[in-house]
Amino acid sequence: MTAISAIISKDWIAAASDSLLTEYNHVSNTIKHLEFRKSKIVPIRQFKACAAYWGLAKIGNWRTYDFLKEKATEANNYTNFEEFANYICQELQTKLNRIRFQNSSDKGIGIHLIGYESINGMQIPELFLISNYTDPNYNETRELNVSRHLYGTLPEEFRNGETTLSDKQLKVKDFLDLRRLFIFNNGDPVMFNPAAKAIFEMFNSAKERHQLRQTNNYEEYMRLVSRPIEIIKKVQKDFFVNDYIRVGGKIHHLLITKRGDFLSDTGDNDL
Repeated sequence: MTAISAIISKDWIAAASDSLLTEYNHVSNTIKHLEFRKSKIVPIRQFKACAAYWGLAKIGNWRTYDFLKEKATEANNYTNFEEFANYICQELQTKLNRIRFQNSSDKGIGIHLIGYESINGMQIPELFLISNYTDPNYNETRELNVSRHLYGTLPEEFRNGETTLSDKQLKVKDFLDLRRLFIFNNGDPVMFNPAAKAIFEMFNSAKERHQLRQTNNYEEYMRLVSRPIEIIKKVQKDFFVNDYIRVGGKIHHLLITKRGDFLSDTGDNDL
């Protein structure tokens, strides 16, 4: 199970992921570690965006990363980010329908599509979630679905029953203009989410107390989005039975500015 995290701010978005791929053998009830280096983050320059995935990574010769990389090269065929998100969902569902899985849970997958939409001349970020999981423990699957996730995760005090998409997007902008952050993490909900939540809550508390260094150093922001993954990777490496390690390998990160700069020191800004 991949661990990914994402941070969305007023001026930039960032994503991070581990690189460990595992394969479960239903007959022997064992896990095989397949990959330790390859990224799970794909830049999408057309929409100042990226995709990061968890769940299904490989079956036979087919890989989710290669699928996303191919689709990223087709992004300029679409007029807006939402159209592209729907295209990814449709293409992936078609592919999954053609594959025979031993168990329905084996086809479970989630994709964060994070990027910018142009709204009345303003660049407003959005996170589209493409997923077929039905529960937070990732045990059951359904047909793939696309959903917007920023407005729905706003604190209650920022929502006032907005019904139109444009009104919801303006509320997202108001939230970000206050230098607040959207923070997401996915992966093993028991093993990963508590660590990520604790780190980001500590960061937000320090931010509200004005205890953080004032910086425009994007490298620091990339380190921040990677930090929960680094910690859970080390915990699993140091204390877990090898067969149960699900997070590991090289940690990748990518930061994209509102201007459209793609920044990474882990090689993830090249398509």
